[in-house]
Amino acid sequence: MGSRNRIMVFAATVLYLFLHFPSRTEAGAELVGRVCQYSRHYQSCVQTLTSHPQTFSAPNGKAIAEKALELARKESVHTSDFFTGSAHKNPASKPVLQKCASSFKQAVQFLNLSGLEGGTASLDVHYALDLAEYCRDALSSGRVQIDSATARVQKWTTVYDAAQATVVFLEN
Repeated sequence: MGSRNRIMVFAATVLYLFLHFPSRTEAGAELVGRVCQYSRHYQSCVQTLTSHPQTFSAPNGKAIAEKALELARKESVHTSDFFTGSAHKNPASKPVLQKCASSFKQAVQFLNLSGLEGGTASLDVHYALDLAEYCRDALSSGRVQIDSATARVQKWTTVYDAAQATVVFLEN
């Protein structure tokens, strides 16, 4: 067999393999779709996980959960910082805004997979949601009407929901 024929056979083999095996992107999309079946909001879960390349390209469920929880921890820190800054700008609402800042700061510790082996990971992660609800209740009962605060909590909730779905996926 001549060198030209070898090249053609090699090229044909590579083309065949490329066309018949799913790409990492296709595999990532399929995994994200399965994970987000456990979300309360499928579309926003898919959007959240696919908009972050490190999450979307995760090779398995545990890796995607670790990345999603990392995103949720970062979002918790950003949200806590937002409320800390808002407390300085809104002295009349400072006590309530400080409670929210503290709640989201505390939420970080619950956004992990440490309870996975004991089957409590989803419960641990759910405590973070309880802290966000505490903030929402404090804003409502304190009659704090800051649109950006409501939007910030909603953004956190969207990222949290995707992270929660990954944990529930792993537990099932």
